[in-house]
Amino acid sequence: MAQSTKHFDFLVIGAGSGGVSTARWVGSKYQKKVGIIEHGRLGGTCVNVGCVPKKVMFNAATFMEDCNHYVKDMGFDASQVKLNFKTLKDNRDAYIKKLNGIYGNMLKNGNVEYIKGFAKFSDKKTITVEDQSYTADHILVATGSTPLMDLKFEGIEHCSDSDAFFDLEDVPKKVLVQGGGYIGIEIGQILHSLGTQVVHVQRSTILRFLDHEVKENLYRNMKLVNYDLRLKWQIQKVEKIGESNFKVTLENVDTKETKVEENVEMVLNATGRIPNIKDLGLEKTDIKLNEDNSIAVDKYQNTSVSGIYAIGDVTNQAQLTPVAIKAGRTLAERVFNNKPDLYMDYNLIPTVIFSHPPIGSIGLSEEDAIKKYGKEDIVTYNSGFYNMFFSLNPDFDTREKSFFKMICLKSENERIIGIHANGRGIDEILQGLAIAMTMGATKHNFDKCVPIHPTASEEFCLMNPRYE
Repeated sequence: MAQSTKHFDFLVIGAGSGGVSTARWVGSKYQKKVGIIEHGRLGGTCVNVGCVPKKVMFNAATFMEDCNHYVKDMGFDASQVKLNFKTLKDNRDAYIKKLNGIYGNMLKNGNVEYIKGFAKFSDKKTITVEDQSYTADHILVATGSTPLMDLKFEGIEHCSDSDAFFDLEDVPKKVLVQGGGYIGIEIGQILHSLGTQVVHVQRSTILRFLDHEVKENLYRNMKLVNYDLRLKWQIQKVEKIGESNFKVTLENVDTKETKVEENVEMVLNATGRIPNIKDLGLEKTDIKLNEDNSIAVDKYQNTSVSGIYAIGDVTNQAQLTPVAIKAGRTLAERVFNNKPDLYMDYNLIPTVIFSHPPIGSIGLSEEDAIKKYGKEDIVTYNSGFYNMFFSLNPDFDTREKSFFKMICLKSENERIIGIHANGRGIDEILQGLAIAMTMGATKHNFDKCVPIHPTASEEFCLMNPRYE
């Protein structure tokens, strides 16, 4: 028997970082009646199969890579260093479980009712979870994204998505990765550093948004550690051989040449993510979608239905946890704190790719800056150098190389409109640079700053400085 409809001031669908943060903000700060619906583990992609466990694996992989390639120059014998993958996985999973509990406590302490189950719109103002109906004055869709697996080649059913990486019980001997986005690059290089033979294919270029010179530096560093990246190749067919191995036929997209990779233990498809709207019942509403099936929103995160909003990956705006959190809190301030003109600025969003070494990026690439402002109005500065971590290696050709780049606008006193870098430590350096750029920093501001020596970050103050 159906229960009576329950009403909230604010109802959130999806308890990822964006949804939880927004719900808590409204429940605790404005004392509204708030509910949040989630069928999976609290924390969404970021906490469970994304940023957090990935960073744990990146840290472990970086340590192993240093042991295998670099610490011998410091006098360390790391030949006996071995990875107990079970310990790593158990400790990582325990940490994630603890975070799930913390998220639950945050909801409880934030005056938010947690509703476990699948949410589905039955009309544009009513949501059902099993046999219970809910309505709200304001509804937020924050359901995130899910791995794309709709590819057209024989044997796609044998492929794993990026979520399956976190289910591995041991380090596989051989993995084939397909996909040129950040997820494929990060997972592929983590596995390679932990000892897996990785064959990584991509039908075009990798990291298409990335500045070309930074990308070239990444290619150089990949070759240094024998990372097997094959551009212009794609999967043609996957065949299961025995209980646990696969034979993968690859095809060159230009020449149609084929190659076969045998004894592959995992075929990882990392060709992108799609908005998580399946079975959400959006067809029962007037919510409009974009061509990629993401929820269409305006700059205020409004959907096409009054009182229904969307944030995060489901809108296919910058797919980053801090973006979803900030967009949600900004929305909450606008709706519940009488700030009708408040909206999130999606310009100058810093992002880091945890490749080996990491990539940091904010603002326009050189290519995009030229398209927007014209070549004559753009000036670039850069520094290619070797981090001091590798200074005891006398062979420069076998040192990991860093490359930092700054793009400036001549007509605005060389205001910095883009910073892009590949090198050890940039993941921790970029946040400060992002603050400076948000404040409108110019190249001259950096020139006036006294650098900290010896650090990698000082390179940003030493790119052909002017003394005026």
